[in-house]
Amino acid sequence: MKKLFFSLSLVIGLANSAVAQTFTIADIIVDGYQRISPGIIYNLLPVGIGDEVNALTPAEIIRSLSASEYFDEIEVAREGNILIITVLERPSVAEIAITGNSVLETEDIIENMAGAGIAEGQIFTRAALEAIQQGIQDVYSSRGRYGAAVEVEVEELPRNRVAISLDINEGEESRIRHINIVGNQAFEEEELLGLLELGTKPWYLFLSRKDRYSREQFSGDLERLESFYLDNGYVEFNIDSTPISITPDRKEVYITINISEGEQYVVSEVDLAGDLVDAEGLLRASIFVRPGQIYSQGLVTGTEEIMVQRLGNLGYAFAEATGVPEVNEEDQTVEVTFFIEPGNRTYVNRINFDGNLSTADDVLRREMRQLESAPASSAQIEQSKIRLERLGYFETVEVETEEVPGTEDQIDVNYSVAEQNFGAVSFQIGTGGGGDFFISSNLQAQNFLGTGRTIGIGVNKSRFQKGLNFRYVDPFYTLDGVSRGFNIFAQEIDSPFNVSNFNTSSYGGTVSFSYPLSEIQVLGFDLGYSHTELSAGLGSVQEIVSSPTLFQGIDKYVISSPNANPFDGPVVDSVLGNVNDLNDFQLQRNLESGFVDRNGDTFDNFTITGNWSRFTLNRGQLANDGSLHQIGVEVTLPGSDLEYARVSYSNQMYWPLTQNRDWVLALSANIGYGFGYGDSKEIPFFNHFFAGGLISGGGRVRGFDENSLGPQSTPGARYLTERGISLAKDEDGNIIRNLDGTANLSNEVGYQTVPVLDANGDPVLDANGNQQIQLAVQNFFLDEDYDSFGGNILTTASLELLFPLPFIDDTSRVRSAFFIDAGNVFSSNCTERQRLLKNCSDFDFKELRYAAGVSITYLSPFGPLTFYLAQPFGKDGDDTKQFDFTVGTGF
Repeated sequence: MKKLFFSLSLVIGLANSAVAQTFTIADIIVDGYQRISPGIIYNLLPVGIGDEVNALTPAEIIRSLSASEYFDEIEVAREGNILIITVLERPSVAEIAITGNSVLETEDIIENMAGAGIAEGQIFTRAALEAIQQGIQDVYSSRGRYGAAVEVEVEELPRNRVAISLDINEGEESRIRHINIVGNQAFEEEELLGLLELGTKPWYLFLSRKDRYSREQFSGDLERLESFYLDNGYVEFNIDSTPISITPDRKEVYITINISEGEQYVVSEVDLAGDLVDAEGLLRASIFVRPGQIYSQGLVTGTEEIMVQRLGNLGYAFAEATGVPEVNEEDQTVEVTFFIEPGNRTYVNRINFDGNLSTADDVLRREMRQLESAPASSAQIEQSKIRLERLGYFETVEVETEEVPGTEDQIDVNYSVAEQNFGAVSFQIGTGGGGDFFISSNLQAQNFLGTGRTIGIGVNKSRFQKGLNFRYVDPFYTLDGVSRGFNIFAQEIDSPFNVSNFNTSSYGGTVSFSYPLSEIQVLGFDLGYSHTELSAGLGSVQEIVSSPTLFQGIDKYVISSPNANPFDGPVVDSVLGNVNDLNDFQLQRNLESGFVDRNGDTFDNFTITGNWSRFTLNRGQLANDGSLHQIGVEVTLPGSDLEYARVSYSNQMYWPLTQNRDWVLALSANIGYGFGYGDSKEIPFFNHFFAGGLISGGGRVRGFDENSLGPQSTPGARYLTERGISLAKDEDGNIIRNLDGTANLSNEVGYQTVPVLDANGDPVLDANGNQQIQLAVQNFFLDEDYDSFGGNILTTASLELLFPLPFIDDTSRVRSAFFIDAGNVFSSNCTERQRLLKNCSDFDFKELRYAAGVSITYLSPFGPLTFYLAQPFGKDGDDTKQFDFTVGTGF
């Protein structure tokens, strides 16, 4: 229609204004424009003032202006020597409205429309809009939504504008009903279908999207099928056609894959060609393909990659290696020749960093294994990238190389990093054994002010603990990577969380050094000093202070009580016995001494600790590949009040199950053992291992209360005074003592009858067969709560399956996992009383505790935030916790 109008305009112009006669343009007048400036129109014209016009010129003008697609109508006329051009502009797009879409984002549709020339403020062309309409339907079809439809409405607005409305009906995803492979002879169809991501969905995978057709996934499946055949020697394999049938309701898809397998080929010869740059031996050692093997395209590709990598390590950053198979159809063999194009040997001009807004360049540069002005090495460039990732300062690290303009043998290496929070705030909130609330906090900056140094400050204040500690680590104390750090602390502890009752006051510090043995191994040494004072009073458990004991001044026990009230019976005096006449059994005395009884209550200890670690994790936080192994040995030095040693081992190991590391199998374990030597029979109880909960260090066993697993203490005991008179105490709960320091109480203790037992613990009977009894003083436990006492043997382990969360793309900041935890704490120094009460045992697999559940960790601005929900599998009496969270402690 437009072309017809142009033709009519041309004819009218020729007839009425005699344009057909040749003339020279004296002036050009453009009329009808609104938004398009006259200057743009003049630039589009093929003629100008002073040019000569002939019979063909009007057609040339109309073609030039119509090619711009700015105008719906164009008219050329003449008045004397003046050329008059009248135009009618196409409307502009005032607004675009899109409704009904959820699979495709509105922003993506708008962006694609703009790429096709349809955008707000742009000139409207219906042809472009129709192409966009068809393009949107094609995108939905490629995603298996064959029933999708796009309705387009164009509304004319004042001032030559239009409003475009797209109403999208996305339809339902078409499901694959059947996939049929035709032409396979060497392999069963079931085996080939197992290679495909798409297919019919088994009934038990009700959440799977395996049967949802996608053109992109189908193309990937065809590539996998082709690679499978090529890797098995079928070099002539071909996919002939892939017809797809859709049911009339567009809900089901039938796919047929027609293939030609060809014959299986064997490698007859392997050779090298091209410029081998004096590295023939190295290149031949890189060849995976061997004569006599069934031909495999995967081995050829792997050889190419290894060759390029090794040439890159020699400085040939742009080397190419191409394996070319020459097929011999007669004997069904393949000769493979690898052609080497090393290019120029390249040197690094500059190493640049981008994205480190807080971290100083020097912190990144000291991690570089590739040096400037040195030959470029692919291995060193990659190793430098890995070292940056392991710092734990960055979410992502990317590296690219680019040629220096004007040179053929120089490159720049550009590292792009995205910083993440490198500080952590740790909170611990809970209740102690008596239900008392406590809170503690620690602040640690691993990259303090961007210097790469670690500074940690801990402040704890509650009814149970008062403490202050300061930690400092410089990872590059020397240029060759020797680190130095120190830690100082002072604290007072009163009944830690879920731990047996004791009070300590301590202060001290450590100085540490570590030496890199290799890129992945570090050897460290710590020298430490601590001064510890124990306060063991009436409430101390019997493993710390043996009880019950007689207070000074108690020398009698009551056989029968006095009665001064005649209404209660005969008036009599009390009948007393001498305590000195009672044996240990009658006194119910605990013959096992406590820790303080054996070692005193004040200790100055000097320790040396050696530790070794091997670190191949891919990231400093929330790693999902590699491993970490750590061994530590702590020994007190001569001159210490206590002589003991502790040995520990811990690990973290990750095995990716998918190429993009979305699904990862993880295993971690912690083992510890402590023992006394010299004059000490055991490690001090305040250095015991503990297990249970989320933040117990190496003793993590989720599903149980913090520190609650393992051996338990025996509550302290005292003798019962006559007439129920207990110890006199002041308003603060302190025992009132006499001038000589003895307790203010009655000098008489009550008695009870107890059975006489033989050496085997069996009752002794008299001649009449009755059980013999004897007198014994009365005592009772001060506390019926059996708290955790820890032990000198620790064993815990966790097996986790890391999985991706829906709608979370950045797995470097969020981790979700199914887990199974197992472990406990044991003691090889259980007391007889603990054994009798069955609350302590040496290592025993039967005593391990288990829990299964799910956890989520998020790298928040305050540090790692971890939640878990667990089902514990313990025994009666275990303190369990099915839900917990912590801020500042990751795993």
